Amino acid sequence: MKKKNRIFQLAALLFFILLSIYSFANEPYSPFTTNHSASNYFSVYIMDPGQSTAEDFSALLLFYNPNLDTSMVESLAKTYIDESQKEGVNQDIAFIQMCLETGFLTYTGSIKAQQNNFAGLGAINKNEKGEQFPDVQTGVRAHIQHLKAYASTLDLSHELVDVRFHFIKRGIAPTIYDLPGKWAADKEYALKLEDLLSRLFLFRTQSNLRVALGIY
Repeated sequence: MKKKNRIFQLAALLFFILLSIYSFANEPYSPFTTNHSASNYFSVYIMDPGQSTAEDFSALLLFYNPNLDTSMVESLAKTYIDESQKEGVNQDIAFIQMCLETGFLTYTGSIKAQQNNFAGLGAINKNEKGEQFPDVQTGVRAHIQHLKAYASTLDLSHELVDVRFHFIKRGIAPTIYDLPGKWAADKEYALKLEDLLSRLFLFRTQSNLRVALGIY
């Protein structure tokens, strides 16, 4: 019996590894690829339903920064989902952009944790401290509103908290590939976001597989 269980575990592990490799080979979701759907492929459209859960976000963030408080990470992940869904913004893109802008909440740049500024708003160079928000939810909301300003011309669902909202030409960046030269000067900005989306997709795939196989 033990031998059979061992064989099953090894087979499950092999399947898990192969699926992980396959996940990295997937391309971003596009409405023009008719055989694909956003539930199987991550979306690069900012105004699009996100697929990841708070558990997926927490797993990604804690993997790259294990020193963080777990309850704080879980609360932040839920806030990103709630605020994104209220504005119709892709929660996956918003969260991984936060990870990129803050270095997975290590804050090695000019912005500090107490500013509750998760998107580098106002920090146009290393000498600029950027915007400061009174609490986490307001900071996340400002990030989401800033993304919506770039990606859409639709009205906001909440009172405006992003003080830089009106500086943006609305709807000029519907996808992550439109952000370089607009949101950030970094020419590799979109590729960095795409890489993080791919990693998030892998975490989500692995999590679903573990549940299916009963591996916790």
